[in-house]
Amino acid sequence: MSSATVAVDPRMKARRTAVLRAQGRRRLHILTALAAVALVAGLSFGISRTPLMDVDRISIDGGGARSAEILERSGFSTEVPMLSLDLDRAERSITSLPWVRSARVRRDWPGTVRITVEPRVPVAEVPAVGDRTVLIDAHGYAVDWAPASAEPGGLPRVAVPFTGRLGDIHTTADGPLAVVAAMPDDLRAWVSAVTLDPDNGQMGLQLIGGAKVVLGEQNLLDDKISAVRAVLAGSELDCITEIDVIMPDISTVTRHQPCLPRG
Repeated sequence: MSSATVAVDPRMKARRTAVLRAQGRRRLHILTALAAVALVAGLSFGISRTPLMDVDRISIDGGGARSAEILERSGFSTEVPMLSLDLDRAERSITSLPWVRSARVRRDWPGTVRITVEPRVPVAEVPAVGDRTVLIDAHGYAVDWAPASAEPGGLPRVAVPFTGRLGDIHTTADGPLAVVAAMPDDLRAWVSAVTLDPDNGQMGLQLIGGAKVVLGEQNLLDDKISAVRAVLAGSELDCITEIDVIMPDISTVTRHQPCLPRG
């Protein structure tokens, strides 16, 4: 028996050939694209490891005299690849410093790293354990220890003992800190300490010379401060033992007896 010959339509043969060629071209395009990606990745990796892409300079803004501490906390140094820097980790490490409020770290191509720090600003000094003095900011954060050689009177003194560590919040000083914020410079010059009675929560001022001011609770502070200033403006401080401004409209003044009138 003779085998039958099957005739193939030339148009179908041409279509099949075109399909095979198209598939081949697609595979070639894919391989070419993959090779290009690999080449670019390899070149990028190689370039990133060359001295041209290393850290040349580290700029620190806001660190002041403590910029070296900021640099150490960042963990950065020159001559390391820019792309290998962990900016988030550096920011977390820097902001863990008690005196740092916030930090931002960024790359400034081609070779500079910029670190911007917002420090916490001390507004008062507070007695601490071990005869030390801690500096706190307006929110009560223990920012730093006062230098042992520091002259007293540089900052208002809040006579509310602190037993925590640097970075802790001195929550019991909230009221006295509000008093510090409300005091104008002319009154602040006469205040040796802001006090808080732990038994009744009454606040006060210890004035230079020994006189004291009874402020009471943390209300009407502006009115109370104005009443104190009015008394001091019209009386000799040496004659005064106590100024009570719990009710600022009818503040009372206790004087030494006898007291010489103003000359």
